[in-house]
Amino acid sequence: MKRVLNLIPLILVIFILTGCSIYKSVDIGDVNNVDFKGMKDNKVILNLKVPISNPNGYKIKIKSMDLDLKINGSYIGKMTIENDIVIPPKSEEIHEFPVVIIVRNPLASMATMYKMRKSKSFDMEMDGTIKVKALVKSKIIKVSEKQRVKL
Repeated sequence: MKRVLNLIPLILVIFILTGCSIYKSVDIGDVNNVDFKGMKDNKVILNLKVPISNPNGYKIKIKSMDLDLKINGSYIGKMTIENDIVIPPKSEEIHEFPVVIIVRNPLASMATMYKMRKSKSFDMEMDGTIKVKALVKSKIIKVSEKQRVKL
């Protein structure tokens, strides 16, 4: 019986620590704007503007992205990032995401982008994974998104 009484404070501490979740969900909105920054070799460089709300008291880093990208149903290539993207703590603002799209077929991709230049919006699909890090913990998030983007 004495052993059980000695374990009660330990059980209470574990219950309190696991009951208090320190992580709050990060809200990511739809892409607001896409800025074309250039093309080099078979890479298209874009700057995406995305509203993000991070209610947590710590920064979140996007370490890597490996997304298959389709525009208006046509496969364009792989979307990646070259540098970590940091989302500051307690922020609710539009963040810029400098991304690189490694195109599979540069000629077909350029034809798709040429058609887009006259349109006011396009359909964008992304499938793949994003690796994020918060504090000392990393997580891989599966992404499957389809949205309409305004130019």
